[in-house]
Amino acid sequence: MKNSKVEICFIGNAIVDILSKVNYDTLDKLEIPKGSMQLVDEELSDKILKCIQDPIIISGGSAANTAVGFKSFGGKCSFIGQIGNDRYGDLFLKDLNNSGIFFKYKDFQVREKTSKSIILVTPDAERSMNTFLGASNKFNINSFDEQFIIDSSMIYIEGYLFDQPEAKKAIYNCCNLAKSLHKKVALSLSDLFCVDRHRKDFINLIGEFVDIIFANEHEIKSLYQLDLIESINNVKNNVDVGAITLGARGSIVFKNKSEYHIDPVFIEELVDTTGAGDLFASGFLFGLIKKYPIENCGHLGNKAASEIIKYIGARPKISLKSIL
Repeated sequence: MKNSKVEICFIGNAIVDILSKVNYDTLDKLEIPKGSMQLVDEELSDKILKCIQDPIIISGGSAANTAVGFKSFGGKCSFIGQIGNDRYGDLFLKDLNNSGIFFKYKDFQVREKTSKSIILVTPDAERSMNTFLGASNKFNINSFDEQFIIDSSMIYIEGYLFDQPEAKKAIYNCCNLAKSLHKKVALSLSDLFCVDRHRKDFINLIGEFVDIIFANEHEIKSLYQLDLIESINNVKNNVDVGAITLGARGSIVFKNKSEYHIDPVFIEELVDTTGAGDLFASGFLFGLIKKYPIENCGHLGNKAASEIIKYIGARPKISLKSIL
């Protein structure tokens, strides 16, 4: 680990975020449940795009958002993901590298279009995510260079990847390699519906490989199908370090079974909750890498999350070093 060139290798869907403010009538017209995360096909993706105006287009994806936040704090990191050979793929590649994150397009044989997440933000700041997986569906063991993992101290896995069968195999390959080299493995459960779809896979992965877990209250309760306290006690028996976000109630963090409640950071105006969990992970991981006390890691995660919800989008508009 002392010879690692980066601190964390982030592994996730390479997605271009397309964000737009909409009214409730637009959601009703498109039959999209408010606050949901759904997978859509190319036809529905195109239909949604025709119903929005003046969108903000940036590279996104849960793990990539966390990587950008981690880098903004001053961390060193790389990214593994699958893009398509199109203009959105070019945008993602350039945007991530311009952010200071090392990402290299390895598999040029993919014919599918680059993945898109169309995020519709209603007046209450709630976001409804509509994801066209496209090229991300083709993420497999040929999509990355093992040297990325060899050159890191930790790998961070985005739970959304489990929606692709070949990606599951790739994730186990990454975890096996990481563990053989004594690297830490972090996992984000990503989404309540994702947990519902892959509960058994997540439990198996956690039991075999995971050292650090990220989830929100609903995700961890769904994983174990128990109440919050019992669910946290269960996960503490399997992983050394974890963070459970509680929205406006702050977060619960733990290390070696010692648990702490972290108070939320007050903000005057909530604009968009997109990326709050991703940026919480950025702050928490930066503190963990720098060997901060676990309570300080939680405070830093809350501060990063409170910063990102002040404006549209999941990428920080300030250098996060300023909130250290």
